[in-house]
Amino acid sequence: MKGLVTSFVTFLLTFYRRIEWLHLFSYVVIVAAEILVLREIRGTPEASLIRYTVFIGVVAGSLLLIRQLIIQPIQEMKRASLHIAAGHYHERLPEYRSIELNELAQAFNQMADTIAATEQRRVELIGDVAHELRTPLSNIRATMEGLVDEVLEPDEATFLSVQHEVSRLQRLVTQLEELSIAESGQIPLRKREVDLRQLVGEVGNRLKPQYDDKGVTLAYRFAPDLPKIDIDPDRITQVLVNLLGNALQYTPQGGEVAVQVTHEGPALTTRVIDQGAGIPPEELTRIFERFYRVDKSRARSSGGNGIGLTIARHLVGAHGGDIWAESKGIGKGATFVFTLPL
Repeated sequence: MKGLVTSFVTFLLTFYRRIEWLHLFSYVVIVAAEILVLREIRGTPEASLIRYTVFIGVVAGSLLLIRQLIIQPIQEMKRASLHIAAGHYHERLPEYRSIELNELAQAFNQMADTIAATEQRRVELIGDVAHELRTPLSNIRATMEGLVDEVLEPDEATFLSVQHEVSRLQRLVTQLEELSIAESGQIPLRKREVDLRQLVGEVGNRLKPQYDDKGVTLAYRFAPDLPKIDIDPDRITQVLVNLLGNALQYTPQGGEVAVQVTHEGPALTTRVIDQGAGIPPEELTRIFERFYRVDKSRARSSGGNGIGLTIARHLVGAHGGDIWAESKGIGKGATFVFTLPL
C-alpha cells in the first residue's frame, strides 16, 4: 500500500511536466466553472457571462502556456537545426520543463555531438592522408632531383629506394580503398567452411621469414577438437596478417608472439599475445580508430599508418564477431582478441 501511494505521489509530482497536463488543466477549469454556475448562480443573468468569460479565459491561458512550454522550445529546436545545417556543429539545446521536450532536446544534443565528432574525424582524416602521402612523395621527389642533378648515382640502391616509396604509396592507397569499403558496410564475404587452426598456421608460415629475421619466436596454442567455422578465409587472413605484423613490429628481438585459439561458448576466440611495448589503459578503446596511433613518431618511422586495425575491426564485425585489445600498461605487452561466431 505504501509503495502504491509513493508511486501515485511521484506520478502527480511529475505529471505537471508532461504536455498532456495542459489539456487536462483546461478541461478541469471549465468543468469546475460549470459546476459552480450550476450550483450557485444558475438562472441568473450573470451565469452565461461567467460561463463565457471562464471559457475564453481558459482558452487564452492555455494558448499562452502552449506557446511558452511547447511552441517556443520547438522554435528554438528549429533555429538550432538550421545552425547545425549551416555548419555550426557546437549548437546545443537547453533543458526544458516538459519531460517530452526535454527528452527530445537531449536526443538532439546527442545527435549534434555525433555530427561534431564525425566532422572532426573527417578533418583529421584529410590531414592524416595528406601527411601519409606527403612523406613518400617528398622522398621520391628528392631522389629524382638528385638523379637529374647527378648528385645521386643511378645504381640499384637508388632505384630500390624509389621502388620502396612507390610500394608504400600503393599500399596506402589500397588500404584507403579497403577502409572506404569497410566503413560503408559493403564488405563482400565469400564464406566457406574453414579449419581456423590450419588458416592460422598458413598465415604464420607466410610471416615466419620476417619473424626469423628479427629473432622473434612465433608460437601456437590450439585448444583440442576445434570445430570448423564458416568464414571468408581471405578476410580473416587480412585480420591475422595485420595483428601478427603489429605484434612483430612491437616485440623486441628475442621475444615471443603467441597465437591462441579456443572454443568459448558459441564462438571461436583468437588471441594474439605479444611481449612488446604495451598500451596505456586509456588508449585501448581508441587504437581501432582510423589513423590513430599510440606512438605516432615510432609508427611513422616503421611504416605504420593506423589503418590496419580499423580495417580488421570492420572485417571481424562483418562476420558478426568482435575485436578488442588488452594490456596491463606500458612495457607489459598486449593481447589482441577477436571472436568469430560459429
